[in-house]
Amino acid sequence: MRPGMITGMTPVADRALRVLRRSRLDLGPGLSEKEIRDIQATYGFTFHCDHAAVLRQATPEGWIDWLGDSGRVREALAWPVEGVLFDVERGFWMPAWGERPASKSAAEEVARHHLEKVPTLVPIYGHRYIPAAPERPGAPVFSVYQTDVIHYGVDLTDYCANEFLGVATGRTHYRPVPFWTDIVEGVGGTQFW
Repeated sequence: MRPGMITGMTPVADRALRVLRRSRLDLGPGLSEKEIRDIQATYGFTFHCDHAAVLRQATPEGWIDWLGDSGRVREALAWPVEGVLFDVERGFWMPAWGERPASKSAAEEVARHHLEKVPTLVPIYGHRYIPAAPERPGAPVFSVYQTDVIHYGVDLTDYCANEFLGVATGRTHYRPVPFWTDIVEGVGGTQFW
């Protein structure tokens, strides 16, 4: 931990928070430990350590309102998987899932089964997502719109600099996240019929 860093902060979260303070976003009060535990219990995931560390210090304007409308939160959490399923209905298929069933409903059922095993993506802002724990510090941030998935930041700091300051850090080494990185990179011959 660097000198002057707040206890419980990861180095990535510390840098991301400094970027957010330079942005034009209003930074509301952070979430308490109890609020973070309650959110995780309610929605069935564990925040990534960098994400949780930022949220303990501030709730940036425009970021998902974890204490707000639970329907909107559930919708945002479901967005990545529902988007993939939407594209499966239109012909998207991962060869790693085996041969695509002939019927759309059977294909969706097989895809849903495989998608239950992929890392959960947790919303940050709009359709920007970070993997839930147990990812170690420095997880990438994805922009997710159905199967149009791209890396939007090497980590939370890189993402915040890009999104809120319009600054490209030039960092290009993204840690792989099962399934989601495969879609980004087209690994496994991701295809539409």
